[in-house]
Amino acid sequence: MRTCLRVVLMAGIVLIAAVSLVIGVFQKGWAQSSVAEVTLVNIEFEGTKIWVPGPVVVHKGDTVRIKAINNVKSDPPVHGLAIEAYGIQSVVNVGKPEAIEFKADKAGIFPITCHLHPAHVGTQLVVLDR
Repeated sequence: MRTCLRVVLMAGIVLIAAVSLVIGVFQKGWAQSSVAEVTLVNIEFEGTKIWVPGPVVVHKGDTVRIKAINNVKSDPPVHGLAIEAYGIQSVVNVGKPEAIEFKADKAGIFPITCHLHPAHVGTQLVVLDR
């Protein structure tokens, strides 16, 4: 039962990632630069901390605004959100969302991690070339 639940969760995450990618590509069109706003929420599922909904998809040149929310109720009350390729390290406390803003100036796929707890499951920043 537990394995089935994990498979369903992972399938849901993959589906959300695919939909995010498709929506991101069509929503942005081919404009030279825009603002991409996204909310990432840190949750706990069966003892594993994870940032959802999944990959953040933007275009090179976009201004990226991430609202990071920590909804993990168990200890510790603080988690990190880091994008090493962009020099970003933010500490997100329970009940206090953090705003992160940067210019997506290089194309590629970059991990979004918890720099405070490396074992936690992160997500990805996908920066598409124009």
